[in-house]
This record gives sequence, C-alpha cells and structure tokens, in this order.
Amino acid sequence: MNEPIHLSDYDGLIREVLASGGEFRLYPRGISMRPLLRQGRDSVSLRRLDSPIRKNDILFYQRPDGRFVLHRVRSVTPNGLTLWGDNQTRPEHGVSPDWVIGRVTRIFRDDKEVFCDGFGYRLYRELWQFTILRSLLLKLYHLSERRNGI
Repeated sequence: MNEPIHLSDYDGLIREVLASGGEFRLYPRGISMRPLLRQGRDSVSLRRLDSPIRKNDILFYQRPDGRFVLHRVRSVTPNGLTLWGDNQTRPEHGVSPDWVIGRVTRIFRDDKEVFCDGFGYRLYRELWQFTILRSLLLKLYHLSERRNGI
C-alpha cells in the first residue's frame, strides 16, 4: 500500500538542510502556482534566505495553521509580506517573514532547468504582475486546460 507523504513529516529535515547551507528539491502539490509549476511534473530548489526578501521572490513558508505554501512576493511592507500564487487573483496580506522557510532558487519544468535570470522567465514574471492581464491570461489558460482535458 502507498501511504501518502505529508510535508510536515519532512519539516525538520528541510529546515536542517537549508540551515546548513544546503539545497532542498521540492515537488509542489496543488494549483496555486500554475501555469509556472504543474503538480506531478515540475519541481523547485529551495535555499535558505541569505539576502533580504524582494518583490517577485518565490517563498516557501508555513502558516500558523501548519499549512505549507509556495507563493510569489507581491510586496514587502513594514506590516509584513503580501504574497500570492501565480494562479490566484487575490493576494495574502500580513505574512510574517518569520514564517518563511526558504526561497526558490531554481525551477525545473519536466526536469529541464528554468533560469530565473533568463529572458523568458523574467518576461513571464513581469507580465504576470499586472492584475487585469493576469486575470485574462488565467481565464485563457483554464479554458485551454478544459479543451485539452487537463
């Protein structure tokens, strides 16, 4: 029998690896970071925070209710961070920097590395920030998924 794997079972290990300066490869579940990250196909590499959190960083954090989340920074304010998934239209306000476990440093789509400083990724990231354009693109993306039976 295949038992489900719970991220909470690996929380200590992830934190230990990152604290020691290591890198941890994570295979995200869910749809909040689509179309950038697709469950079951894509993964990310996490590292500890070794520089200030910046707009557009993708952070791995744990909410006070225990849920683990991987979302993009929309803004950094004195009242906390505002984050949202690429597949969401409503941001999450008031995220404490203390909740952050690590930062995404590399993205793997079908095991092919996407360079975060590459032109294609930067273009995607910049276009995705515009709420009106984002909403339209999300609708088109979801329509395409339904047509293709995804």
